[in-house]
Amino acid sequence: MVDDNSLQVTQQIFEPLLTYDERTFAVRPNLAVSWQVSSDKRQWTLKLRDGVKFHDGTDFDSEAVVFNFERARRTDFPYRNKKPVADDYDYYQSMWGGFDSASLITKVEAFDRLTVRFTTRTPFGPFLPTLAMATFGMVSPASVKADPEGWMNAASRSAAGTGPFMFTPGAWTNGEIELVRNPSYWRTDDRGTRLPYLPRVQIRAIPFAEERVAALRFGEVDAIRDFTPLDLPVLKGDPRVDLLERAPNNIGYLRFNTQHPPLDDPDVRRALAMAINRQAIIDGVFAGSAAPAAQFLVPGMLGYDDGVREFQRYDREAARRLLIAANASEFQMDLWFMDVARPYMPDPRRLAELIAGDLHQIGVTVVLHTIDFTSYRDRFKRNQLQAWLYGWTGDNGDPDNFLCVFFCNMTQNGAWSDVNARDAVQLLHDAAAETEPMLRADLYRQAARLVQKSVPAVPLVYGDVPVAVSRNVTGYVPHPKGSEVFTMVRLLR
Repeated sequence: MVDDNSLQVTQQIFEPLLTYDERTFAVRPNLAVSWQVSSDKRQWTLKLRDGVKFHDGTDFDSEAVVFNFERARRTDFPYRNKKPVADDYDYYQSMWGGFDSASLITKVEAFDRLTVRFTTRTPFGPFLPTLAMATFGMVSPASVKADPEGWMNAASRSAAGTGPFMFTPGAWTNGEIELVRNPSYWRTDDRGTRLPYLPRVQIRAIPFAEERVAALRFGEVDAIRDFTPLDLPVLKGDPRVDLLERAPNNIGYLRFNTQHPPLDDPDVRRALAMAINRQAIIDGVFAGSAAPAAQFLVPGMLGYDDGVREFQRYDREAARRLLIAANASEFQMDLWFMDVARPYMPDPRRLAELIAGDLHQIGVTVVLHTIDFTSYRDRFKRNQLQAWLYGWTGDNGDPDNFLCVFFCNMTQNGAWSDVNARDAVQLLHDAAAETEPMLRADLYRQAARLVQKSVPAVPLVYGDVPVAVSRNVTGYVPHPKGSEVFTMVRLLR
């Protein structure tokens, strides 16, 4: 799973070995209670929590950990599904470097029932925060073996994790999934009460923001996400609604196919970047609830360069001159936008229209296109689009989860692969292999300057993404990773 809405569901069911602090990315124990790293920083030994059961009644142990990671790492693993599903193991590939011999993880070993060791090809600075990502939740090996090709689908009869809520057959109906309380969940609160508090959680897909807002205000649902900033005045004015702030950890951006003329010329890409009015986007799409992005890391993150105030100077006349010098004074560009709202892009069509208007001012004719979200992502990964809007909500608080996700793959997502790309990717790999924070930060700043020089993409905005809940909801704490587990949530009636 790679999107927040999917993870909002799956992390109720499947838990990672480690987790984060309630409000930050500080790593905390979870299914693993402790860890040690070798002197060469290439072996991580984790002690697992005793007495934890999967929802199907089988034991969570070191063999289950090995099964989960080997299934993702090895393309020849016997229980790796043969029929592709959306984003098949994409997160493992992007976060751990690839599969088989390309994987940063080279070995996962069970030493005893509650001890597991990971060996990596090189030291990996963000090893612990990456291990804590929700997408690496533990699945019962028995449930996978029972239905290797279908356990992860909506019609599954076997999906089992260790989380606070359980998936049951038939749980997904008519755009809604109902998860039931795990009566054997291992966590208790400070008073010794077994968690979670809620007997069940219903998660509903409501396609339009105005319908989500109405459902909350009229008591049909207890909480909503992904509403537009234009809805904020209505929500703030409703005495039955509370707005819960989420620490910003996302970015919306414009990406180019750097193999598609004239976008293969960095001067052309730079000119387009110089013509975009970010403040108009913030006012017209986010109703002021966003900040202009000058780089591809969020403020405060390791490696963020406080000295960079603009990605490219906003100057339409200079942009027009740059296009003339590049023999691209008038051309047509196909710009694609998503058909779904995201925290970093609450109204993709409107944002695309504003960018089209900006580029028209420098002589570029922009033709807008959209398509269903699954096909959209597949097509830009395969370099089948000329330019497109997208974004990212960070998973683990580490710069590797931003910059390397965007730029380390030089064959997909626009195929940025010139000399600046090769140098930047080497810097990013060096930064990931470094464990000293100050050295890592300097390497990320160097890589970011090469991105700024070559302009394979244009950072646009950091979005503010509160959660709206009814006043009877307590214990809901929005996390900067973009989704939450509902273990501590209560409803007061």
